[in-house]
Amino acid sequence: MEKTRIVQEYKASNPSLTILLLCETFGLLKSSYYFAVKAIEKNEASDQAIWDKIVKIWETFPGIGYRKLCPILGYGSGKVLRILRKFRQGKVSVLRTKNTVTRRIPNVIKKITQDLLTHPEKQMRQNWVLREGKNQYRHIIDPTRPYQLWAGDWKELKIPLLGVTLYIFVIIDCFTRQLMGWELSIVKDTQSALNAAQQAIQLAKQDPFFQPRKLIMHTDQGSAYVSDDYIDYWRQLGVILSTADKGKPTQNPYVEAFFSILSRFWLHYQELLTVSDAKDSIVSFFDLYNNHWPHGAINNLTPIQKLSRFHRTLNL
Repeated sequence: MEKTRIVQEYKASNPSLTILLLCETFGLLKSSYYFAVKAIEKNEASDQAIWDKIVKIWETFPGIGYRKLCPILGYGSGKVLRILRKFRQGKVSVLRTKNTVTRRIPNVIKKITQDLLTHPEKQMRQNWVLREGKNQYRHIIDPTRPYQLWAGDWKELKIPLLGVTLYIFVIIDCFTRQLMGWELSIVKDTQSALNAAQQAIQLAKQDPFFQPRKLIMHTDQGSAYVSDDYIDYWRQLGVILSTADKGKPTQNPYVEAFFSILSRFWLHYQELLTVSDAKDSIVSFFDLYNNHWPHGAINNLTPIQKLSRFHRTLNL
């Protein structure tokens, strides 16, 4: 029952995911899931009927406790207490917090990685490339085309002279390593993440190869990325959302690598005295990065060269 409820919660938070995929993720047979759904619905109806009886009894004897309710209803104390806790206002949230799944978006990338490890023959489909990560302590999947996997994150940028902290939100295409969208903000909020997302979508729409329903958007579980507005924006486009496990930056290596380049090879050498300095510097780097930064992981091509080469391959 617990696994079924988890699947239901994940499905509710991300309708793009199929029941079959979620059942496989949590080790649940699809037939067992639907059987459990019927059982849950039956139990819910039974609980509601008992609660209605309790409310009716309270109309005559207001507020009598579970000990007097048990013989009247003909149920044991455990069941009556559970129903009281379930329906009575003011106590529901406290009693449910221990078993509530707070994660709103599953880790789709982790699921795909585990699936490829379990079924190596699926690598023959050439949808993903499975490789070992740094120091061979984890596995990473690489996309095989643009607009298949995007990764987003944010980074702090301090301006010591002003005592101000700025936040850089970015979205990277993991196939080309191209910076698709970004936002520099004085607050770490949902709107900043949305601004970066909207910029990325506008750029991608210029390419006829872009199909949002075939895109996975992967981030961490920061508040900006699991807010209703952010999730709704991607859902309306049909994009599949994915989040890394908490405290696992290695599950988002593309953005981590990008921020490493930004820090080590650019910000380290910049003297930023004002917010305008920071913005001008970052704009300069982003243009330089997309058009001139060679990546060893993509045969020393720049992001724009990688995208252009892919388009030439399609034309062949």
